[in-house]
Amino acid sequence: MNIILEGLDAAGKTTLSNKLKIKYNMSIINSTSKTRNDFGYHINLLDYQNNVVLERFHFGEMIYPIIYNRDCKLSIQEYETINKRIIDNNDLFIVFISSDMSIINKRLKERGEDSFIPIMEAQNKHFTKLAKDFKDKYNYKNFYIIDIAEDNAYDKLDSWIDSHYGKTTTNIVYRQVARDVLENGHPMETRNTRGHTLELCNYSFSISDLDNEYVSLKSGGTNLTYLAAELLWYWSSRNDLKFISKFASLWEKVSDDGLTANSAYGYLIQQKYGFNQIEKIVELLKKDPYSRRAIININIPNKKVIETKDEPCTICLNYQIRNKKLHSTTIMRSNDLRYGVLNDLGFFISLQKYIAELLDVDVGTYNHYAMSLHIYDKDIQFFKDIAYGTLESSNEVLNIKKLLLYRTALVNYVDDLFISKKDFKNKLIELEIIKEN
Repeated sequence: MNIILEGLDAAGKTTLSNKLKIKYNMSIINSTSKTRNDFGYHINLLDYQNNVVLERFHFGEMIYPIIYNRDCKLSIQEYETINKRIIDNNDLFIVFISSDMSIINKRLKERGEDSFIPIMEAQNKHFTKLAKDFKDKYNYKNFYIIDIAEDNAYDKLDSWIDSHYGKTTTNIVYRQVARDVLENGHPMETRNTRGHTLELCNYSFSISDLDNEYVSLKSGGTNLTYLAAELLWYWSSRNDLKFISKFASLWEKVSDDGLTANSAYGYLIQQKYGFNQIEKIVELLKKDPYSRRAIININIPNKKVIETKDEPCTICLNYQIRNKKLHSTTIMRSNDLRYGVLNDLGFFISLQKYIAELLDVDVGTYNHYAMSLHIYDKDIQFFKDIAYGTLESSNEVLNIKKLLLYRTALVNYVDDLFISKKDFKNKLIELEIIKEN
């Protein structure tokens, strides 16, 4: 995560940069009139720098050419692409303005920089407008406008940074996990037909920003149509191949009886054992919010563990309420990073958010522990693109909450009216469950 500081001169950007450098062990890159300041310059900083304070950035390149009557090095489209990349990266973005220019003028006089006073009004006007436009257009949670004339403005900003710094998203974590496996994974031969793997044993990761339940990287290859179908299948408590095999033939290959799937998590959680495990742990946590018994069991003793083609990869899901937030921990015996993690996160995080809503508490951290986290040889290049590429997000998003609102109608549609995966996706688009970001 980087922290971008923009705004008018003498507002406190450099002072804050130095504080952040010490507090979070960050580096500082200061853009000036002498740096390149074109599109490639800004994108390279966003894509290939981490834990850096970027003091002065692309807002300045849209403003200073107007003030100093020179050509701007960014087009409007490039400017908007940079905005989007900041959001993709989950960077903190802070803009300094002042509703009382006498504060700025006084500081400039104390510095002996009186000559800058005449242009400060123009700077403040332009930075204020760009900041307001950005806030209105993107409603980005990691964006902060500090009006230095407000009481305790700097203390409030410090508190805001503390509460937002270091938050990890599904995209950020997935890229880091890919790097870890590529750089530290141990090669091993598997007994199945999938070939060699790179494996990390007893590996864990945490996601602290759960706004997006699934990996949405352009390079990540998340199939939103399939993910939507799998979520509908799970949340409908079904284990039949008739539904899910319309979207992925793999399920037919791993079925023991040709009719059902052993790893139908929704069925295992809500129906197989004669009661709904979700309802039971909600009841438990309402009665005892600090209970350590809130566990959903998925993998149980299996007499046919040697013969089966489909032994559930997930062992259990654990839920804890601490500091008025619901945290969850998933324990996996085995995890394929390419498809297992990609698709499982969507279900596990949406389930955590669903339970938190029923309990009327905030969502906390999602934690994931895999005894074997691995990638296959055939996917090496795929993961190199993720690990060392950009954090650019897909243009399409899946609204899981809205998907579940239409669950019954969509399940009936797949059962009775299904034509093709493309047709199903068009239905999701029509209902604005999948839409352009």
